[in-house]
Amino acid sequence: MRRTKVIATVGPASIDAAILGALVDAGADVLRINCSHISTEELSARIKHIRQVRPFVAIMIDIQGPKLRYAGMPITLREGTEVSFTFAQLGMARLNPGANSGLAVGQRVLLHDGRLETVITSLHGDAPDGVITLRVQRGGDLLNNKGVNLPDTEVSGSVLSDKDRADLEVAKRDGVDFVAVSFVQRASDVEEVRGILGPTAHVIAKIERPQALERIDDICRVSDGVMAARGDLGVELPFQIVPAAQHKIARTALRNGVISICATEMLESMTASSRATRAEVADVTGAVRDGFDAVMLSGETAVGVNPVRAVEVMAAICVAAERDVTLPLIFADANPEAAAVTAAACSLARRIGADSLLSMTYTGHSARLMSSCRPGTPILAATPSEGVARKLRMAWGVFPMVSQRDPDVEVSISAGLAEARGHGHVKRGNKVVVCASRLSTRSDADTIWLHVEP
Repeated sequence: MRRTKVIATVGPASIDAAILGALVDAGADVLRINCSHISTEELSARIKHIRQVRPFVAIMIDIQGPKLRYAGMPITLREGTEVSFTFAQLGMARLNPGANSGLAVGQRVLLHDGRLETVITSLHGDAPDGVITLRVQRGGDLLNNKGVNLPDTEVSGSVLSDKDRADLEVAKRDGVDFVAVSFVQRASDVEEVRGILGPTAHVIAKIERPQALERIDDICRVSDGVMAARGDLGVELPFQIVPAAQHKIARTALRNGVISICATEMLESMTASSRATRAEVADVTGAVRDGFDAVMLSGETAVGVNPVRAVEVMAAICVAAERDVTLPLIFADANPEAAAVTAAACSLARRIGADSLLSMTYTGHSARLMSSCRPGTPILAATPSEGVARKLRMAWGVFPMVSQRDPDVEVSISAGLAEARGHGHVKRGNKVVVCASRLSTRSDADTIWLHVEP
């Protein structure tokens, strides 16, 4: 049973109902909708379409955020020369005035997604019509709509555009399971999004700026998960340190007990090919060994030639990589009280060679704690809530099941075991370590049982 989860992005190549279903059947645990490429009205229709095709699959929407893009005429920048643009031309029309903009002389401005490098030499006036003068350090052709990055600047103001706010209202109304927030810089950015969503969806903070990487612990404490969004992160950081940053994101998330996702160009060649490169296989394997909960496909499934094959390849790489990976007890060691019962259950399962762990969970909390302990044994999570079951599809090593919950814990355990049998997860002679609460259906797990299937 594969522990690392697969996220597949839905786009023109995969929106058809038959292909959507095939993506899930091939191993996609979560379907992602990229809000950068669709309107708010289209977002609502796409959520409803996925729910109709596969009601039990998790949905994650990825809001666009304040991505800066060059809005001027095409121009060739020559190394050593100076060039001036208005704030609006560099995509900064909504920047706060004066010192509150965060911009300062000496900061870098990267253009064309990092291909061109400049440094600010002077600032005159405020957005949108003020002028920024740049000295070109690495030149080339700059075309309209290419990305603008400010690696040295902490951009002021909200991370949310008007469209983002409208998309969040749709996510809240339509019961989306996860919302990924772009260009997070600080914990308050996540709290702003949570204030709009309420408890409806889990919030995933995308780590794609150096400022976010520096505050990764603070961001993890207020998030349900973090994403190593290596596209912009690879632009704003020196490329050679991105693997170390990726590893830091995964391990910090694990220590804090939140979900982690590795994203961007994981099987990029499969956008146009049916076969992954050896380098891509090594990249996915590295993400598994780093301890990420999930790996993500973007263009490979959104616009690729064979979306289903991309999911099959990703799932197969994960299975192969997991065979020689034993992850350290980072979460249990860092959180001995919170993980006391679940870590003990995982330890017992390892010592006796159990075939599975059964977590009786109402909100999903106990199952996520168990997942954070990274046991070598599959985690069967029995919950009465379809919404909780969908959210647990993102958690490493967790296989959620919807099962009735009774005030009598023995009745609930029997129902959970019956559900597990129905899914083929429990067979005759199997040893199952059960973790549940005797106090209340909503209490943290406090008791461990050993069940041997007759």
